[in-house]
Amino acid sequence: MRFTTVPNARESARTRPGIAWLGDDNWDDYGFKTLFHMRCHNGSRSVKVGAVKIGFFGMEGGRTGLPERFEALPPDFFSLGADEDYYATLRDEFDEETRLTILSGLRDVAYYPELFEQALSEPVMRDSLLRGTDTDTVRTQYRRIVAGGPTLSRFHIRYQQEAQSGSAPPLTLELKVDPEKNPPSNIHAVIGSNGVGKTVLLHKIAHTTLNSRNRRSSSWLEDRLDHRLHPFTNVVYVSFSAFDSHTPHQVNRAVNRVGDGVDYQYVGLKTDDGEEVKNYAALGAEFARCVERCVEDHPAKARRWGDVLAKLEETDPLFHDLEIRELAQAQDRPDPRRVFAGLSSGHKIVLLTLARLVQHTTERTLVLIDEPEAHLHPPLLSTFVRTLSELLRDRNGLAVIATHSPVVLQETPREAVWALRRAGDDLRVDHPEIETFGENVGVITREIFGLEVRRTGFNRLIQLLADEGMSFEEILEEFDDQLGAEGRALARSATRRSEGRH
Repeated sequence: MRFTTVPNARESARTRPGIAWLGDDNWDDYGFKTLFHMRCHNGSRSVKVGAVKIGFFGMEGGRTGLPERFEALPPDFFSLGADEDYYATLRDEFDEETRLTILSGLRDVAYYPELFEQALSEPVMRDSLLRGTDTDTVRTQYRRIVAGGPTLSRFHIRYQQEAQSGSAPPLTLELKVDPEKNPPSNIHAVIGSNGVGKTVLLHKIAHTTLNSRNRRSSSWLEDRLDHRLHPFTNVVYVSFSAFDSHTPHQVNRAVNRVGDGVDYQYVGLKTDDGEEVKNYAALGAEFARCVERCVEDHPAKARRWGDVLAKLEETDPLFHDLEIRELAQAQDRPDPRRVFAGLSSGHKIVLLTLARLVQHTTERTLVLIDEPEAHLHPPLLSTFVRTLSELLRDRNGLAVIATHSPVVLQETPREAVWALRRAGDDLRVDHPEIETFGENVGVITREIFGLEVRRTGFNRLIQLLADEGMSFEEILEEFDDQLGAEGRALARSATRRSEGRH
């Protein structure tokens, strides 16, 4: 890589492969003029990399003087990108060899940790290169991006929806994400009884995100941290229900009408016009196109696709037996249609959904998923949720899942679980009383879904027998002693309550 310095007026000059242009800037940081704007060719097009500041040991002020052409800065020089976008562009737009050549050639202190510590005492580092940036950001965020890792930022998005009755407060969801903390909080779960309005809430959130400029709307989003007009740049809606009335055609009309610049993708069974359901052949073709895009669009996307497949292969026996990570190979990869055809319905849904998410998930994407457990057995559902969380962390995104599954809640911290309930015509929401992340599925089922469970299935059958006056022994005899430990405990409790009423 050769670096060429040019006057700022020529910073937009066309570049060619193997050359990075550094356009100087007269910005003054307390007497230091260290700012340059870099543009470089990535092999297919000219890329505006961003702003970088360059200083040297012993610099007392004035402009940083650079040779007109050079391959690497002298040993007494060092540089630092002006913001995380500089490093993210190098990560996302260039192959690893080119990226590392640029960073080493400019003696970047995020790339060379020891150099950063040595330069910290220099006035030019303190007053210019670190102006607007703290040392912890260099040591954590910048260094992580330099190594090819994700750009991470906190979220606090407030969603509010007007109540049907004028006197009630609005329904409010505080969607908070702190990527530096565990347990992960980039997946939020919405729970509630059938018919309470979980799917409708997802629809409403999607339309609100895509119509953020509509001041007459009955719902709205507020970015509580960065105060962005559009808190999300992209919406991906996932539903494999053939009965979902939320069609891609309806949303696309809203996007085209509003033109807010927020992208939208639908992943599911409906065709683009919303009139028909896709068959297996259509889904297989969609998957094949998606795999091609994941592998060939960009090296960073190919890396993410490979990471997703590796996680699936490590955690699911069927994916392991199929050596599914071969679908990330640039050469000699298996036919995606053939692989897809050999999968169960649940595995098809997981693989297609994650492939589409890798293809379309960008910085600050909102993913909305309606009841993924409808087609997935618990271990596969757990694998899907954890893989989704790691993908969203890599892309700095957020998901909201409408669910009845304790497995989803087991992967979600309490503060990210929202329990919907009806209060007349209005909705109320609160968090569960117990911590859900890592909790036993039985405990979650009993403590959170307990009322619903007690009204259904064997619970209801045992309760009816107790209400008829049967004793504990008579209930056991009724079932010919074919009653498990939980059923026996329920029968004993139900008969005691029944005896107390008589």
